[in-house]
Amino acid sequence: MSGELQAPLVSPAQASILLDQVIFEQVLECIDLDALYRLEQSLAMLVAELDGVPEQRAATLAKAMVDRAVLRLPDDMRRYLRTSDGTAAELCELCELCEDDDTHPGLRTPAPRVASRFR
Repeated sequence: MSGELQAPLVSPAQASILLDQVIFEQVLECIDLDALYRLEQSLAMLVAELDGVPEQRAATLAKAMVDRAVLRLPDDMRRYLRTSDGTAAELCELCELCEDDDTHPGLRTPAPRVASRFR
């Protein structure tokens, strides 16, 4: 240690890009992409069964429907975070300070969601 300041390994802009990518990958891990793909395929098959709808058009429509639903997630996802008593859950993912607290809202069983008929 010479006491001299050394240049950072990455610039602030590069660090921001890296952090954004890490967060994106972690969010992506929370999404069941296989289930979304199966849903899109089911929708495409249902639409294709309609009279006069070409298979390629059915696939395009199914993709558009799933895309629209996914785009709604940022606005709607917090309304699905509910505790067992039906109240909105706190947006805490059991941080180190409260992960051992048995009364933490994140430890409660969430309210059941309405089942989709496409499963």
